[in-house]
Amino acid sequence: MPKKRNIPILFIIANLLLYGSFSIAVIYGNSYIGLLGTFLAAIIITNIETFKSYIGISIVMVLCLQNFIVGVFGKLGGQFSSLSFMTQIPFLFLAFIFLSLFIQEKIKIDKLYKPMFLLALIILFAVINGGGISNILVQVRNLIVFFLAFEVFSYCGNNEYDFKIFSNQFLSLGVFMFIIALILYIGGFSLYEKLGIANVYAAKGLPGEGVYFLPPRFTTEIFNIPITRMGGLYYEPVTLSYFFSAEFIGAIILPWTKDLSKKLVLSMVFGVALLLTGGKGGMLISVALIFAYICTKIGSSNISPIKIWFILVFTVFIFTLFSEFYASNYAGPAGAHFTTITDTWSVIKQSPLGHGLAQGGFNDNELSFDNQMATGAESALMSIGYQLGIPGIGILGLAFVTMTNQVMGFSYRVNRLSDPYYYMIAFIPIVLFGTSVFQLNTFTPQAIVPFMALLSGAFTTPNNSQIKGLSNMNVQKYKF
Repeated sequence: MPKKRNIPILFIIANLLLYGSFSIAVIYGNSYIGLLGTFLAAIIITNIETFKSYIGISIVMVLCLQNFIVGVFGKLGGQFSSLSFMTQIPFLFLAFIFLSLFIQEKIKIDKLYKPMFLLALIILFAVINGGGISNILVQVRNLIVFFLAFEVFSYCGNNEYDFKIFSNQFLSLGVFMFIIALILYIGGFSLYEKLGIANVYAAKGLPGEGVYFLPPRFTTEIFNIPITRMGGLYYEPVTLSYFFSAEFIGAIILPWTKDLSKKLVLSMVFGVALLLTGGKGGMLISVALIFAYICTKIGSSNISPIKIWFILVFTVFIFTLFSEFYASNYAGPAGAHFTTITDTWSVIKQSPLGHGLAQGGFNDNELSFDNQMATGAESALMSIGYQLGIPGIGILGLAFVTMTNQVMGFSYRVNRLSDPYYYMIAFIPIVLFGTSVFQLNTFTPQAIVPFMALLSGAFTTPNNSQIKGLSNMNVQKYKF
């Protein structure tokens, strides 16, 4: 194990090119500059052969800084109407990295490609009756970003030492994000305004928001208690809750230290950050994962894939009951989510093959509020069901089941499923899929990619492995 590591020069060059072209593109409203710079940065960074964790952390970093760059440089250049494409730069960076690695045969085809191929066929069929091209592209992005991130992060965590480097990078980024978020939380609208929050929401297709005061999404209620929410560099409390949820879980399970007191302190820091976002989606994921962890420690110490699946089913059942209780007694602003689930499911049953990609919900501003609610407006999974039908929900669910099996299967094969990290990450895909029923943003890059980053160590080859045919260059994760 090397005692000293140097920052790869390709990492520095790629990120200078990425952020430089991104910033210039935003200032001048020229998407071609951003596209070219992002493509070249992705090609450069995929040539890193040692310390591949720098590829993974680059992806998480640009997601964290995306809206900050759009806001600050958009305000500097006086840009509003030409910024929508700029919000896709982080996704394109990830997509180009995936394509580069795939073409170079550094990423191998595994079992996850099967449901993704079927999902692609359903998407193509749904495009026939699709809505506007920009909305279609956003929906396609949300349907495939988890797959791209899962494959790329699996490649990045190729050995235990590199994975430990990534763990420290990931948590250090989380601390930085919390510090800046606190400053913005204290500074309020006046500080956000200086950093171009109006430009960010114009880029999101919501012109007028953030011009005179913080958007309504910066306030909410939890158990009927009104709170002002922390948005941080995401400029968006809901998706920021996913980020700090991933950081909270990461502080507990990632191999960044063996000192339990340090893990406890850092997890508490990120727990406070999560609470300040007021994001019930992020909270639900964290609590579900902790609940599953506690259930795993009960009874037999032997941990197997069957036990994990049993706990997953039990966890989903318990949190479904809790959600029903919360909806009946404390729904408040969250009531729309539960209305969407009930009303959209009734519509889906009437048209089980779907209505077409980018149809219904907030994709169609001409619909009344009630009709938007009945077409998946506040539920990612119900929105997908409305667009792609029951087959779309089923195939997407199969993809998350396949991820879970791959994560468990490899760890079980190398006899380390008893390690808390390896059985905790096995819960993540299904918990995310379940949460998407109650949240609209679960499948967006800023929300789901940090959780895919937590899976970076899933297929690392143990340094002391004696398993025949197992090496860092040939991880047969699809054998399970």
